[in-house]
Amino acid sequence: MGGSNIFRDGNKLIFQGEFGLDELHRPLAALHQAVQTKGYPDLVLDFSSCEAAFPAPMLALCAQIGKLRYAQIDVSLILPNDAKLRQLFLNANWAHFFDPKGFEASTFRGYTQVPATSYSSSEEQSKAVNRIVNAILGAIPEIDRRDFAALEWAINELTDNVLVHSQSPTGGLVQVSTFQRNKKRVAFIVADAGIGIPVSLRQGHPEIVSDLDALDMAIREGVTRDDKVGQGNGLFGSYQICSHSKGFFQLESGYAKMQFNCRKGLHIKSEKVPYEGTLVVAEIDFSVPKLLEEALQFGGKVYRPVDYVELKYEDPHAERVIFCIAEESNSFGSRISGAPLRTKLANLARMCPTQQIIIDFSGVALVSSSFADELIAKLFVELGPMTFMGRFKIVGTSAIVQQLIDRSISQRVGLGA
Repeated sequence: MGGSNIFRDGNKLIFQGEFGLDELHRPLAALHQAVQTKGYPDLVLDFSSCEAAFPAPMLALCAQIGKLRYAQIDVSLILPNDAKLRQLFLNANWAHFFDPKGFEASTFRGYTQVPATSYSSSEEQSKAVNRIVNAILGAIPEIDRRDFAALEWAINELTDNVLVHSQSPTGGLVQVSTFQRNKKRVAFIVADAGIGIPVSLRQGHPEIVSDLDALDMAIREGVTRDDKVGQGNGLFGSYQICSHSKGFFQLESGYAKMQFNCRKGLHIKSEKVPYEGTLVVAEIDFSVPKLLEEALQFGGKVYRPVDYVELKYEDPHAERVIFCIAEESNSFGSRISGAPLRTKLANLARMCPTQQIIIDFSGVALVSSSFADELIAKLFVELGPMTFMGRFKIVGTSAIVQQLIDRSISQRVGLGA
């Protein structure tokens, strides 16, 4: 595997080899030529010979295909021949966004990735963000709460920018592409096919001459199209978080591209082929505790946003955290479903050190022994009996669920691990 070849044959766009972020503008040019120059009313995306596809360019392309479909251009998809890559297209929801008639929406519910999700209203945006941060909470161990809040803030702000500024008729797309447990890195992408940053910013800043200048201004504190509808801190704060944590940040819109990585620093360059909309790729490393909190500063002051933990789990009427098992999973029959819940409980205990954690099994009629072992017994052994009983309280169990929990703890303690 290596290299790529992306070309148009009539109304068919063919992808061979790898499709990475550096190759994004090649299919964009081919799409423009096929639709605007040749006037094809229908297109075929042929990934049969594709050997690798990466989330950022795929999500960006999904946004552009959505715009074409909105303009009544019919698009069909040929999946990759490679079995693993074909499954990725289905799981990540790319197949559905390329060709909704041919492929149902993804039902993938893994714990290390969140499939591409569309949103066009504040309610849908909030739901998408909550799903993402909930997944992160259960996937990455030992997250500092303030860093978690900063990460949540960035995802919220970048997805909200689409609704406030993009004027995209099809809304936006967001995807969490990678969880790296050992390195504690999270990458997420936000894409739309709206008017783009240069056009948006010029509405309030007519002095902006080039698209390069527009992207340069976009990551400055307080720069916005209209301060009556936004404070202009979303891209600024998100860039600060990524750069401060030595992560990765890329912003594409119009004829300009901005990129930051810890090896080359920040650089901006022009593109011959425009990205009609906005693409943000953000990779954040929060392996150093409290690092992100230091990065999230406005007007020289550290900003502390309200977070998902407070809104979802903390009881506003008492010093406790309520963790309802029935709301956390659709399955209670395997270790796979129990593992992220255990990580989440451990994170909540660390984030809320003075509060008791109520583990509520109400509405859960039965769990498997492996689920009880993975969720409760392992946590019991990891923390130790005194700490576990001092921090956690299990309520709402049926007689059989309580028996399974008791037995799993007894067996796990007997094993000594």
